[in-house]
Amino acid sequence: MEEERKIIRIGFDLDGVIVGKPPLVPKGLIEFLVKKPANASLHFRFPKSCLEQYVRKLSHFYLFRPPLRQNINFIKKLNSKKYELYIVSGRYSFLTSETDCWLKKRGLGNLFKAVFINLGNEQPHLFKERIIKELNLDYFFEDDEETKEYLQERFKEKKFFLVSKKFPLPFYENNFF
Repeated sequence: MEEERKIIRIGFDLDGVIVGKPPLVPKGLIEFLVKKPANASLHFRFPKSCLEQYVRKLSHFYLFRPPLRQNINFIKKLNSKKYELYIVSGRYSFLTSETDCWLKKRGLGNLFKAVFINLGNEQPHLFKERIIKELNLDYFFEDDEETKEYLQERFKEKKFFLVSKKFPLPFYENNFF
């Protein structure tokens, strides 16, 4: 009798892993607008005013967010019966339509078993922790080092990978093929 194969569940953050940052906007500025200062504990700002949310929505317009093609091509290679692929994004609820539009325009909607957006506007790292636990993911790819460390500390038995220009998804190819 054939041994039953375990399906490997892999999660991907969206921004910085699949979706590029807006061009001409320094990463430091984005982090200044989104995160609390480096000496504070891990915490992300929720834009409360309509103006702030409008600016965020505008900055997430699909034409301002290029696909990270090298990473997407790697994910497409994983699209098989051996793997279940998920997006787990800390994006807040007011960015749901921008997220759906980006995935549709890029033809990626059917690549993933499910897409999880932070509809409850939780702290993104706490949202990711909850979803990773619910899905029982085996691997997770994250672009924020503090979030990756936070998650790794809570799930010692799972593997978390930091994604960056220096370490794009294909850098980790030997872990999967």
